[in-house]
Amino acid sequence: MSEQAPATVAQAQAIWDLTVAQARSELLAHRHAADPQLLAQGHYFLGNLQTVAFNMYVAPRQQYPAFYTQSFFMPFELSWGTQNPDFLNHNAFLDGAHTYRIWGNAKGSYWTTIQAMSGFWGDDKMGLLGHIDFDDVPIAENGDFEIFMGPNPPADTGGKTWLKLDPEAHNVMLAVREVYMDWDKTRIVDLHIETLDRYPDAPMWLGEAELARRYAKAAKFLAYAWKFSSGQMAPAGAQAPVNRFKTDGNAGEHGGNPVAAYVGMDYRIGPDDALIITMTPIEARYWGFQTASVWGQTNDYSYHQSSLNAQQAKVDSDGKVRLVLSLGDPGVPNWLDPVGVGTGSVLLRWYKAKGTAVPETQLVPLADLRQHLPGDTPSVSAGERAEQLKARARASLRRFKQ
Repeated sequence: MSEQAPATVAQAQAIWDLTVAQARSELLAHRHAADPQLLAQGHYFLGNLQTVAFNMYVAPRQQYPAFYTQSFFMPFELSWGTQNPDFLNHNAFLDGAHTYRIWGNAKGSYWTTIQAMSGFWGDDKMGLLGHIDFDDVPIAENGDFEIFMGPNPPADTGGKTWLKLDPEAHNVMLAVREVYMDWDKTRIVDLHIETLDRYPDAPMWLGEAELARRYAKAAKFLAYAWKFSSGQMAPAGAQAPVNRFKTDGNAGEHGGNPVAAYVGMDYRIGPDDALIITMTPIEARYWGFQTASVWGQTNDYSYHQSSLNAQQAKVDSDGKVRLVLSLGDPGVPNWLDPVGVGTGSVLLRWYKAKGTAVPETQLVPLADLRQHLPGDTPSVSAGERAEQLKARARASLRRFKQ
């Protein structure tokens, strides 16, 4: 794709159409395309990327910013990049030449971070400008907080939280990750943003040259996201081992959180299999497991127990956490549900962890599962599971009722 910006929207649309066609062609030739279910997931995934590309690169008005909660990730409809079921993501787009105020109320919340990047996957440059940890943000007794961002922070901030922006970065992406450990009790953060020095004549409508430039960036995002999710960024000839975890040392290059570590696994199980995942927890601000499709689409986590975090998972008497990945309910507390598809991925995230841990795995017959678990592993009846899932759905969907 040419780095020169197209002059007209028609030229940009031609680049877009070519990018979509190329991705679809690669999907049809992909090793997963032989499986009808995985191919259907892939087609849906490409539709997701087209929606997200528009919302991320064409739609934002950097001088009229807002925090979006459903433009990029939704519990069922929009999923890419293996978004975390324990997070409520907010995104905003800024012009680094301007100054912004973020304010709100964090009473009842567990933990939040804000990551500022000088662009994202569709920009020519992508780098970390700064990271704000709400553990370090002054929060009033009533939960109120205030954060400032801009190219010229004052020498004396007066105790206020400031993040310096790059005035040459005109598409700064803010990624807010609001963490839910106890889904039922954690409260949604009240979050707002305003421009303090907006140009009075800042346009709301986009001219053709600017619109063409944005469509070209959207196409670049789509191409990057497709290559990232389809495995094309892995070293030539490399293929992840199946049913075994490995660390991902390059997540930060792709916009991952700077205080996070990621440990992933591709799995392949049949209806009669159970994959036991064993881990000794380490101290961390957050950790959690989740399942996703082979394309990085997070599985439904509202109506299925497809994820478990440090507060939800049961710890065995020997201090270890044992999860069971199986297509059918194994009747144990730490069932990790792949939601009907036996080929996919599991991702473990650590945040602010003291060290890291790579879980061990063991594939056993589902019928013999109890022989491979501690003798005091509790049983979960079908009725108990149904009640757990009802409560899970209520707590999960509450986040999206704003």
